[in-house]
Amino acid sequence: MTALERVEKSKARLMKGNIGIASMLLNLEFVETTSIDTMATNGTQILWNPDFVDSISDDEVEGVLIHECCHVIWEHPLRKGSRHHKLWNYATDYVINSYLILDLNMSLPQGGLFDTKYHKWTAEEVYRELDTNDDALEDAIKNAQAQNDSDSDSEESDDENISTSENISESQDEPADESSSGGQAEDKYDDLPTLAGEVIEPTNDQGEKLNVEELEELSSQIRSQVIMADKIASFGTGGSDLRGRVDELKQTQVDWKSVLLEMLESTLEGCNTWNRPNRRHSWRGIYLPTRDKIVEGGEIVVALDTSMSVSQEELNIFASELQSLCEKCGIDKIRVCYCDDTVRKNDAGEWWDSFDLSSGEDLEFVLRGGGYTRFDPPFNLYNEHTEDTDNVCAFIYFTDLQGYVSEDVEPDVPVIWAVSTYRGRSYDSEVPFGEKVYIDVANFR
Repeated sequence: MTALERVEKSKARLMKGNIGIASMLLNLEFVETTSIDTMATNGTQILWNPDFVDSISDDEVEGVLIHECCHVIWEHPLRKGSRHHKLWNYATDYVINSYLILDLNMSLPQGGLFDTKYHKWTAEEVYRELDTNDDALEDAIKNAQAQNDSDSDSEESDDENISTSENISESQDEPADESSSGGQAEDKYDDLPTLAGEVIEPTNDQGEKLNVEELEELSSQIRSQVIMADKIASFGTGGSDLRGRVDELKQTQVDWKSVLLEMLESTLEGCNTWNRPNRRHSWRGIYLPTRDKIVEGGEIVVALDTSMSVSQEELNIFASELQSLCEKCGIDKIRVCYCDDTVRKNDAGEWWDSFDLSSGEDLEFVLRGGGYTRFDPPFNLYNEHTEDTDNVCAFIYFTDLQGYVSEDVEPDVPVIWAVSTYRGRSYDSEVPFGEKVYIDVANFR
């Protein structure tokens, strides 16, 4: 059979056992090309090299098709941002392969990236682990090299693995270079072994990257296709290979901003008063009452878990949204601390970054720290080492909730756990106090 006939046969075979995934493949355009070495997807197409297809077995063709389709189902081509292309592919492969093996009980071609450690992780979390943990990156390189060199001499392959991993690890200590790669980190990962299947960014008809509106449109399109494919797979069988993904999509329909706004308003428990005119309108000569639980205006404290996989761009968006919500509630001041395994001081040697919204300051978050997670230190800082807390009406902790908090560190103000998720997926650890609101960082584009 020709390479094309083998691809078409593999698609047909999937309809017998993986109807949901096979139905998703029907929405994707298949493009034969030699511009890539293996297979790749941009969210709307599956690009495939005929020489690569001829070099692998029928089962492996089927496996790579499933793999590429899952990248579309989880919208990996849309989420790369400024991350390095090859390292992003490694991260997304770990996520997809753990899903295929542990959730769908499928087998993968020899050498596919797999580690039970990354089961249920998001691609962004795996990317940060590979980018900051030399041992994790070295394991990934060895697995990828084994995939590429499975038919070559094992001793020669081991030498190449060690050489490549040492080069990559050494380059991690070099300063980042925001270069011509469109804001992307330096090309220190360019020498990573190529995987048998890629994720590439979608472009428009002019070959340009999609803007925010176009990405949202494509995202909505993919999600609709996933829901329809799930219905097709479930019809008459009661089960679907896409059920887990559909459950995630259903969880993301809640507007976290509305929920957080309600939580903040409920902590104020105040009433309108004319004792202090609303400064947001007084400049226009319009005098309106303000909520007045406390004389000088409300204040909140925020703890940011800097061990989680959230980018600076996502922090910027959360800061902007939180400031808007605080202004709606009449909250004038915000104090922010940063914690991984310990609270990190700012450049001035202070524990808290303070912002006065009433004087026109804008709330800003920065990445500070990056170790493992401990939740107790910010509460200890607030309870035992922070003065002037009379006006504080809420404590917000922005985290992926992968960690433990002691029951006895509960502060004397309401605690809101702002839990970062991706399409509804989170660690969702149990906490002994406070309320949770789930913030879908997939929408932080």
